[in-house]
Amino acid sequence: MAEGIVIVFDFDRTLIDGDSDNWVVTEMGLTEIFHQLRFTLPWNRLMDRMMTELHSQGRSIQDIEACLQRIMPIDSHIVDAIKSAKSLGCDLKIVSDANQFFIEKILEQHDLLDCFSDIYTNPTSVDENGKLRISPYHGGAASTPHSCNLCPPNLCKGLVMDHIRASSSRKDQVLTRFIYLGDGGGDFCPTLKLRECDCVMPRTNYPLWKRISDKSSLIKADVKEWSSAEELQRILMQLFTSCEYLLVGSSVKLGNGCKLYPSNHIFGNTELGESCVLMTGAVVGDELPGGYTVIVGNNIIGHHAVVGIKCQDLKYKVYVDECFLCIGNNNEIREFCSIHTSSTSADKTIGDNNLIMGSSGATVIHKFCHIGSFAFIGGGSVIHSLVLLYTGFTGERAELRGLNLEELRRNGFTTSEEHNQELCSVPAVGAM
Repeated sequence: MAEGIVIVFDFDRTLIDGDSDNWVVTEMGLTEIFHQLRFTLPWNRLMDRMMTELHSQGRSIQDIEACLQRIMPIDSHIVDAIKSAKSLGCDLKIVSDANQFFIEKILEQHDLLDCFSDIYTNPTSVDENGKLRISPYHGGAASTPHSCNLCPPNLCKGLVMDHIRASSSRKDQVLTRFIYLGDGGGDFCPTLKLRECDCVMPRTNYPLWKRISDKSSLIKADVKEWSSAEELQRILMQLFTSCEYLLVGSSVKLGNGCKLYPSNHIFGNTELGESCVLMTGAVVGDELPGGYTVIVGNNIIGHHAVVGIKCQDLKYKVYVDECFLCIGNNNEIREFCSIHTSSTSADKTIGDNNLIMGSSGATVIHKFCHIGSFAFIGGGSVIHSLVLLYTGFTGERAELRGLNLEELRRNGFTTSEEHNQELCSVPAVGAM
């Protein structure tokens, strides 16, 4: 399933190939008066004025609906993409500067209305005389104006994106990945709201695509352009499958600012503190009945690293023993590392500011071992005893090789301090 993915569609020239407003103006014979008023009114008020003109000509709501039902069909590739996304569990929404009546009638015609959980657009109503009225989404009778200078006065799509994200729980805000599809200049503001884990899909050679090309340094999201309905469908399906395997258990706690990527699995009683990053394929925690895994804050867990899973101690008994793992702050655990929980009720703890290299440097650290601050362990080493502060250990049966002078220098130790026989009395060290 692709739950946790929100797909936001613009409507005109994205979900449909044409422009619904222009279609109604042209098909219902309003072209002349439309061009007379084009630059005297904002677009939203202009379209409301066109509805007044139709009413004065004796045209009914049913006439407008019939016109919309004659609109060019939604391409079958887009219909298939929408239905596939819905069936896979994606949350589909529309954010459009068209209007409620036009959008709903076109979607009903193609049996797609129920695929969308929300439609954010200019609201419509029918007044006491039977006239269709079009109101602004922002700044109308039921809403406050916005101050965004990137968007038209009647609708700031960026504020709508903020609302969509804020309406989710904090955990869902971290987990949810957004895919935004659009074509127009008004779609640039919501694009700026997207994060690194999100994706924007601009239509090639349309205003949004051009603005992204000109302002690429401002864009955090992945950019995947499309030029045809077939290409749109293919890219969306690829994005579904890349996100499909993100799995977070119901007992997991996530801190503010955490970033998760495709194929992350987080299980059991696991807690991630603030600003932790799990790269693609990282697995944290286990569904064991006892114990927990805590990763405190500002940690990076690398690609396909496995952290907090069942220990390899054969004496460990599931349902009898409890297991623990606590990792401190500011650690970087690189790709393909494996860190197990303890096999007893005593915590296994990794402190702060550690760099554990790719594949753990092919290093094995047995239980009951303590690694001191500023220590260095060479690749391929097997640690079976205490590793002293400030020292270097290497070897298949690791032995002391001297002080880790390079790391001491990186952390501000002077030459005289390095040669001090009572190094542990140095103030910078005593607090560690």
